[in-house]
Amino acid sequence: MKRILSILTILLISVQMFGQEIPTLETYTLKNGLKIYLMQYGKIDAINVKLMVNTGEKNEVPGQQGYAEITAEMLLRGNAKYTQQQQSDMAFKLGGELSAASGKDYTTVNANCLSKNFDAMMDLFSAAIMSPKFDKEKLDMMISGLIDYNMPAKMDISDLADVFSDYFVYGISNPLGRNYYKAQLQLVTPDKIKEFHAFNFTPKNSSVIVCGKFDAASVKAIVEKYFGTWQSTFGEVNGVALDFPQIKKKEIAFINRSRATQCALSWTKIAPSVKDKDLIAFTVANRIFNVVLFSEIREKGGKTYSIGSSHETSRFSNLFQVGCSVRSEEMLNTINLFDKTLQNFNQAAITQEEFDRAVRAIKIDIMSAEMPANVSALYNPLIYDFNKRKNYLSDLDAVKMEDVQKVIKKYYTSDSYKLVIAGDETVVASQLLSVSGLIKLKPSDIEKDN
Repeated sequence: MKRILSILTILLISVQMFGQEIPTLETYTLKNGLKIYLMQYGKIDAINVKLMVNTGEKNEVPGQQGYAEITAEMLLRGNAKYTQQQQSDMAFKLGGELSAASGKDYTTVNANCLSKNFDAMMDLFSAAIMSPKFDKEKLDMMISGLIDYNMPAKMDISDLADVFSDYFVYGISNPLGRNYYKAQLQLVTPDKIKEFHAFNFTPKNSSVIVCGKFDAASVKAIVEKYFGTWQSTFGEVNGVALDFPQIKKKEIAFINRSRATQCALSWTKIAPSVKDKDLIAFTVANRIFNVVLFSEIREKGGKTYSIGSSHETSRFSNLFQVGCSVRSEEMLNTINLFDKTLQNFNQAAITQEEFDRAVRAIKIDIMSAEMPANVSALYNPLIYDFNKRKNYLSDLDAVKMEDVQKVIKKYYTSDSYKLVIAGDETVVASQLLSVSGLIKLKPSDIEKDN
């Protein structure tokens, strides 16, 4: 009976696959230089609209650490047309939400709403983007929160390891390797954020992606209505060219956190970039690797409650990371077990069952992306080549076990990674003596303006 149910489940998934709707894409540009992408996806009577500004951590010059995040947060704290409370209340009444966030590549403003409320939501959306107030009192409150959250002495130990991993991998000369710190954040003023916003938030430096079920002519008219008059004294922001990080050997660094009850471990390895031909095969490999990690280090080793590998989809990153927290006394044993797990994964052949399960899980993830926001993220034309991405399911079906085995041999090696350990040095001192070439990090390493 179980066998029959399993077959029926697989058949159901297969039928769903063949019925997967692929969004259509229409691209055009307004007279002011704003690029528009219309992604028709007609399953749910809803729309996701996002403005993606070609500005993120990569654009922060020394002394501007955190400006992209601060700007994004302040967009939701009132503007010339609506107060912060009005923003929130109106978005809720429209059956949607308004959000903003910054990343390595882009700063993104998101809005979700019912299709019938698109015009009203665009009113809120455009006001947040084009006329934020940057109120001093609200800015100061946010800065205070950032200081509390981002100071090494106050960070959660896992966050501490992650922050120093960025520094360890990218270096302080790369904006992606810098952190924001108290002395620098205390110099932030409304005028400085206004200047950052005015320079970066321009039509020629931005794109609007509309995804969902809508009438194209109506949406075009509404987009033109709210963004057609958007002007700026600045033009397109010059592109920031960043080199992909290189990790050619094993390097281990330690950051001390006094009285820490655990150690946080953060490994970083090279992975395919979003444009690499190995990307899909690697995605399958990493799905298998996550299962292996959990089995070997969590279940068999009993070293941690949670461990997993994540792969960044950034234009300027080709990395995957593994992170976990362990009892301090198990730090060295966990590192050694991770090395052994990598070695075994690299040398052993994957099974047909592992391969099929991983491919099936990825397909289910794709199939579950029915909400416009998820569809927009999956097929985002600013991150991926849309014409290639829309064939993702068929490309996934074309991947063979030997393709996956090749990327495992190429990327899953134990001789090249960067590992940051965060913990109480007095507790793990004897274990650190066994770590060859250990690098000692200190908070001041990331508290620099150069």
